[in-house]
Amino acid sequence: MKHIEVSRKIHLAKEVKPEELKNALVGRLEKTIEIETISDGLGEFKIMGTTGSPASLTRHARLDLDTHIFFDKKENVVRILISGFSRTARSLTILYWILFFCMLLVGLLPGSIETSAESSGAVDALVFLIFGIYIITDINKKLSEPKESLETALESLDTTFG
Repeated sequence: MKHIEVSRKIHLAKEVKPEELKNALVGRLEKTIEIETISDGLGEFKIMGTTGSPASLTRHARLDLDTHIFFDKKENVVRILISGFSRTARSLTILYWILFFCMLLVGLLPGSIETSAESSGAVDALVFLIFGIYIITDINKKLSEPKESLETALESLDTTFG
């Protein structure tokens, strides 16, 4: 699980309604996140969804985000704060467990990875170590991607309304 927090202060060029700002934010987020539920409310609402392509075998991360929009009418400024967390999607976890157990099954055969030897050796252990490192780095990368897409969405709102 990885904590995500993104904030942006936007100096508005014109008068903007809260509904308009919420719809624009949700529209930007729908391009990178498959949004499952959005709670009611204009100033505070909750977004739940997943990242990753629907056409691929697995999803990447499940997101639970709390969004707060603070308006300052005097200075014509809005602050958008998005905080929450991302965790590994169940389909990705299941895929890595299946791949890990397949590697263990192959590793049970003597000399399976290093085929010239009659017994398992250091090369077999090295393959398992590299596979484990790949899984950890890939999961960390997929859990960090939503923060970048949230920052991009807020920059886009700043360009549109600022």
